[in-house]
Amino acid sequence: MALGAPGCVKYLLKPTTRYPLADVHVDIAFFNITQMPPKSLIDLSHPLTSQTTIYPGDPPFVMHSVCNIPTDGYTVHALSLGTHTGTHVDAPFHFFAQGQKLHELPLERFVGRALVVDVRHLARARGRIEWRDVREGFDRDSTSAGAGSRGVFDSLGPRSEGKIDIVLFWTGWDVWWGERRYFDHPYFGREVAEELLEMGVRLVGVDTLSPDETVLVQDGGEERMHAFAMHEVLLGRGCLICENLVNLGALVGGGDSGGEVWVSLVPMNVHGADGAPVRAYGWKET
Repeated sequence: MALGAPGCVKYLLKPTTRYPLADVHVDIAFFNITQMPPKSLIDLSHPLTSQTTIYPGDPPFVMHSVCNIPTDGYTVHALSLGTHTGTHVDAPFHFFAQGQKLHELPLERFVGRALVVDVRHLARARGRIEWRDVREGFDRDSTSAGAGSRGVFDSLGPRSEGKIDIVLFWTGWDVWWGERRYFDHPYFGREVAEELLEMGVRLVGVDTLSPDETVLVQDGGEERMHAFAMHEVLLGRGCLICENLVNLGALVGGGDSGGEVWVSLVPMNVHGADGAPVRAYGWKET
C-alpha cells in the first residue's frame, strides 16, 4: 500500500491480484479515492422534524424514543412517516397501478448530471408557469448550470448520447418551508411535462411541495383536488419526480454557470413503495 496526501490512498496493492490470507483468497481491486468525494457537497434536502411540512392528507412525521442510554445503554428511536415526507422521490407506482415501484428502479436513475433552471422571476403565489415561460428562461439563462457551450436545449437528452436527463426547477419557494405560504407555491402547466419528455428528460425536481398546484379544501378547492397534470404525464411515461428540494441556488453558485452540476437523489430502498424520502445532495465539477 502506498500513501499520497494525508487521508488519500493513492493506490492499493496491485490491480486485480489475488493475495493469500490463511485459507482464504481475496480479490483486491485497484481504486483511487482521491477522485471522491467531491470537494464541496451541497445539501438539497430538508431535515425531518415534528414541524416538517406535510402534503394535505398525508401522515405527519413522528419520532419517539424506544430505548435510551440511561435505561438501556443505547439509543433507539421509532419513526412514523408517509412515503412522501420531506424531500422525496415519486415512483410511477404513485399514480399508476402498473407503474414501477421504488425497488424496481436502478440506482443510476437517481444520480447524474443535472440542469438547474432558474424560474424565480416567474414564481408567484399559485401562479402557473407555462412552457413558453420556461423556454424563455432556457434561452436566456445559462444559470441553467450544466448546459455548457452547446446551448441549453442541446444539452438535454438520453445519457446514452452523453446528454443530461435530470432537470431541477429553481423557484426559490423553499424559503417558505414550514410556513402556511409554502402551500401557495407556483406550479407548472401540462405542456412543460410533455416538452421535457420529448427532450429525453427522465427526472424532474422542484423546490416546492409539488410540480402541480396544491389546492386546500378550506380554500374552496375540493373540485380541483385531483388536478395532477404534471404527475400524470411524467410518471405515466416513467419519468421520476423529486419534490421539496432546497438550496438549488447554492448548487449553481448563485448564478455562476461554469462547470457541471451533479446530483444524488437516491431514496430509501423501501420494497414495493410508491416513493420515499431522500437525503438529496449535489456538487459542481469544474
